[in-house]
Amino acid sequence: MTMTSVAQRKSRVLLADWLGVKTMYMGSRSSPRRVVAAVMVTGVAATLVTVMMMMEPRALSLTRQARHSPRVSPSPFPPPLPEHLNTVDTEAAGGQFDTIPGWPYGMRINEPDTCKDQDVYLLNTITTNPTQVYHRNLIRKMWARKDIEKRLKIRTVFIIAAVRSEVTQRHLQEESDKHRDIIQFDFLETRRNLTVKSLAALHWFRAYCGNASWVLKCDVDAYINFWALLDVLRPAEGSQDAVCGRSKSRSVCRDANTIGCLQRYVVSPEEYPLSIYPPYCSGFAYVLHRRLVDRMLEVDGKRTGPPLFLEDAYVTGLLPRDLNARWLNVRRRIMVVPEYIRPEYHNGTFLFVHDLDGQIGQGATSYVWQKTLQYYGMVP
Repeated sequence: MTMTSVAQRKSRVLLADWLGVKTMYMGSRSSPRRVVAAVMVTGVAATLVTVMMMMEPRALSLTRQARHSPRVSPSPFPPPLPEHLNTVDTEAAGGQFDTIPGWPYGMRINEPDTCKDQDVYLLNTITTNPTQVYHRNLIRKMWARKDIEKRLKIRTVFIIAAVRSEVTQRHLQEESDKHRDIIQFDFLETRRNLTVKSLAALHWFRAYCGNASWVLKCDVDAYINFWALLDVLRPAEGSQDAVCGRSKSRSVCRDANTIGCLQRYVVSPEEYPLSIYPPYCSGFAYVLHRRLVDRMLEVDGKRTGPPLFLEDAYVTGLLPRDLNARWLNVRRRIMVVPEYIRPEYHNGTFLFVHDLDGQIGQGATSYVWQKTLQYYGMVP
């Protein structure tokens, strides 16, 4: 028996002795001695507990560490991939990938027959990451439903980049096998690859859905009123090249300490030497005509370095800057920060609404969808 164990045992015995004699010492309930004794016993007991805790720090430390053991991950998904990595190892990933001529990245998961022999007017490419299963399943219950797609002549695919976790990859493959609507490229899933992801969506549109007139690129948390959008696109097909909420020129963010300049938007002079961006679209949803996509990708093919990582500024600002594109500005018909549910979200006033569930609460998107179906006579 160690010295520490002996000391602990003596402390417990001493505490028991005090507790054993307290009844004899205190007397009746009304006795003042009872109050004094209670105070003394409480003080001594607290002192002894403190001494025992000081003599046994190792066990307490182990208990605390176990709650945050590095062997147990708090999330089923791996930490963010290193920003400097660019692609996955094709051989390590299991063989050759499908490729698109003129585009350097392969596809680990592809659905080449999505638009084949189909009457498709609008392709909806949705940029998403592996963790957003809830959002993808929500969309599959809304405008990606087969009956809705057929009625509106639209198709939906989810654009995802590569992951290093074998478990996550297996889940993605199972999801793809079930729904047949995932396109996964072999560049890595990072914030600075968002521009590459949108360019990949445009390349896939041109390669596999050339029979569609328009491509809608949107974020996975965007709500789209397709009935109202199609009412805009059909008469605009011959006179407009793009439809979006277009901003005026904006200053380049150089210093995160500047008011209104967040760290993730900081751009160095080496990345973009000018001080002003050309006008560009709100990045969470915009529509491009096939003829404009062809010209934009031709311009992008001439660059000698990586594209600017700010996706909206590059894809809808810098690429078409010198193409004399005709933009239909629907800035008054998009809602970036919805604060509460409004009839305008389902009656066609707004075309695009950003992050209903995130801004208002889970269930807001489904509610607006049901109201939209009712408004356009899609439910009994």
